[in-house]
Amino acid sequence: MKGGDDGTYVYCKIDFEQDDDPLDHLLDGRELGILLRTDYSNEDAWQAFCTKLQTAEQELVDGLKKPETSNDTDAAPPATAQPEDSDSDTESSEGVPSPIIKIVNPSPPEIPLFQDISNLTALRLLNDVDIRPAPTPPAGESRIKPQNRLIDQGTWQEIYSGMNIWIYDTLSNTDQCLRLVSQEGDIYGTATYVEFDLIDPRTAHPAHA
Repeated sequence: MKGGDDGTYVYCKIDFEQDDDPLDHLLDGRELGILLRTDYSNEDAWQAFCTKLQTAEQELVDGLKKPETSNDTDAAPPATAQPEDSDSDTESSEGVPSPIIKIVNPSPPEIPLFQDISNLTALRLLNDVDIRPAPTPPAGESRIKPQNRLIDQGTWQEIYSGMNIWIYDTLSNTDQCLRLVSQEGDIYGTATYVEFDLIDPRTAHPAHA
């Protein structure tokens, strides 16, 4: 609605267009998360970790498969043809996406965008931001000072949602672990982007100090 000099108002219809996100292609797929490489100094270590990750993923998928049973009285159902645009090649027979984690190894033009970025930057690039009421402080404790929007800013907390993000950084070259980035704090005083080490898709434990 637009006001005129004579006191009249004219209703205007405005069409908004949403620009494409240049990083959307990294989020396509059915994977459960993203492995983002942010260090490019040791190709041998990176390849070794990718091999270990793929082996762990295959072991996980194999462990979820139901054991085959032989029963002569039960006839196997006839196979049905899959349409050409089927997603069957991206999901195992047990409903587990394959691969489980999407490996993002940036191309040379993209490296400056991702090299040595912080966990918070990774969240802001690849997740959606939101706010929620901050967790309640434990009895007898006051709210943090100075305030921090990632923990408590006026009783609100900045959080993120989207695909899980695992970071491969400089330390990963030596410890062969990933850093799982938390999208939100769990209890009062904890912040977004807390790290966890990840050796394979089945285990995670608190990160090194």
